[in-house]
Amino acid sequence: MKKRVLALLLASIMILALGLSGCTSTASEPAAAEPAAETSEPVAEPAQEPVEVSFWHGYTPEKTEVLDELIARYEAENQNVTINARFVASGEEMLQKVQAALLSGEEPNMLWGYPTWTGVLESSGKLVNLGQVMDSEWKADLPEGILNAGAFKGDIYSVPIEAGTLYLIYNKDMFAEAGIENPPTTWNELYEDAKLLTKGEQYGVWLPIAPNERTTWTWETFLWQNKGEILNSDGTNIGFNNVAGLEALEFYTKVIQDGYAPTSVGQDPFIDEQVAMVYATQGAANAYINKFEMNVGVAMLPGKEKLATGLGSNHYFMFKSDEAVEKATLDFMKWMTSGDNHAEWAIRTGYLPVSDSARTSERYQSFGAENSHMIEAAKALTYGVARPPIEEYPKVSNVISATIEKIVYGEMTVEEGMEKIQKEADSIFK
Repeated sequence: MKKRVLALLLASIMILALGLSGCTSTASEPAAAEPAAETSEPVAEPAQEPVEVSFWHGYTPEKTEVLDELIARYEAENQNVTINARFVASGEEMLQKVQAALLSGEEPNMLWGYPTWTGVLESSGKLVNLGQVMDSEWKADLPEGILNAGAFKGDIYSVPIEAGTLYLIYNKDMFAEAGIENPPTTWNELYEDAKLLTKGEQYGVWLPIAPNERTTWTWETFLWQNKGEILNSDGTNIGFNNVAGLEALEFYTKVIQDGYAPTSVGQDPFIDEQVAMVYATQGAANAYINKFEMNVGVAMLPGKEKLATGLGSNHYFMFKSDEAVEKATLDFMKWMTSGDNHAEWAIRTGYLPVSDSARTSERYQSFGAENSHMIEAAKALTYGVARPPIEEYPKVSNVISATIEKIVYGEMTVEEGMEKIQKEADSIFK
């Protein structure tokens, strides 16, 4: 009896279930109604609020034309964003205009400039700490030396957009005549090759001694290769009054004093074939090869304790604004410094790419197949070290180069020269 009642109850439930199904479909339609949802119109995403980013730069008309093309492409990909880029001034005049704008509250959202401005701009309190907002993928795409070029007091306040570097440029014909097959890779090889290449009015290498930044920048590569630093760990004084600094100063001046580098040169001793090797940038190599049609080779600078070279760069800065503008500014910065976009910028402007994704991109590698000197420069850039972005640096640089000249001419020993540099640095940093 109980089984019969249970059977009737189950039958009633099944009839009820079938009746409910009948409410959602008809006999002529397939039982499963889910596909109807797939054919419905996609839900439109809410429209993004328009964002405008003001961008001050100091590019030449030729570079501005390239920049405007890339901006137009970025805006096509990001239709709610407008990048209002305009030339304001070049060189130090730009810094003066930005300082005035910061005082009046009319600063741009984004600025192109030199990393040496960082200390001045940071003191305004309006500079965005980019190291806190850049994602890890972007940071990893920038070699450490290049990323740190935007560092100030341990924080990243700017991102490099263009770079140049020192590397070794040598005259292949002179090397062949001297029986040298490959460029030097160490200090000892540099000395020995310079010795072999010196004869009559021809010298092995040019190591500048004039009291200017070129002399200091060239010497600094020897300091960095010997694991030395320009500043001490807290940036309050020089950091090379030690064995690393003394050895770098001694080797640099010894090559010249021994007669393997000239003390007097014309406008360009490499073009004049006064020297067989120079420490110069990719721009010089480009001119020697394409303009003067010289038989030129290029290589990484010879090292000692490690490989290192000087890095010169121009940077993007961002000033504080509302969240949407800062987000758009940051996105545009990343777009310009990464991958194919940045490879195109580097190729068309003559700079070196700052990111690995641009340097290794198919576009840049194809370009490098016909411009191997640029590829070698881009490789050297990964060993680049930036000069300190502090106000005191120009004064320190002047003291270093002036001292090198005095040592070369025998007016003081290396040790006395270092004492002089330290004494003047104490006065500069007090």
